[in-house]
Amino acid sequence: MTVPTVESWTPRELADTAKFNRRVSDVHRFLQNPPAARVIGMKRKDLPGKEYFVLPFFPVGEEGGAGTSYETWPGMVPPVADDKTMGQDTAWQFVVPVDGRYRITLSGAFSTSANLGHGRHQLQVKVGVDMTSGTGEAVAAASVDTISPSQASGYTLCGGHSTVQRLKAGSKVQFASTCASSPTYAWANEEVSPQYKWGSFAEIRWVGTI
Repeated sequence: MTVPTVESWTPRELADTAKFNRRVSDVHRFLQNPPAARVIGMKRKDLPGKEYFVLPFFPVGEEGGAGTSYETWPGMVPPVADDKTMGQDTAWQFVVPVDGRYRITLSGAFSTSANLGHGRHQLQVKVGVDMTSGTGEAVAAASVDTISPSQASGYTLCGGHSTVQRLKAGSKVQFASTCASSPTYAWANEEVSPQYKWGSFAEIRWVGTI
């Protein structure tokens, strides 16, 4: 798995099949299917506020129904088999396969147990890179960006955010959330409203060289 080198060439040189493949076909194939992955948020039991907790996701292809998760290069979303925390297989992170600039996106809805009316919930999600451990606090300490969803109702927050980061092959990306304004909170899903069933997701996509 490598990023093809972009070389300059003249039309006359492309009569050589090997040069054509290396300079044109290989580059086009890579750009048509660059490293990218998308996972759907899995609702964990209500998370206590005021601490950071790593957000869980369904393994690729296991969210059911809509089937909107994917990974274009194998290994970008390593599954955790029989996760003891969730009681089923899960995914917790992205693993970067090659060096590059990556666009990282998190979007969706969170449901809290506190109705603030017209107040503003203090919910944040940190995007962590290369954590020293898998705890929520470690993700927050290694954060490269922060997401703060918009208020949708007294209980619910919705929104999304993207950031572009320079990442090395093997870098790990996780997401950790906290909510200081509610005793408990979680991803919103169909228990809150049918519109939230597959609406929470994280995505990573190679967008250029370092």
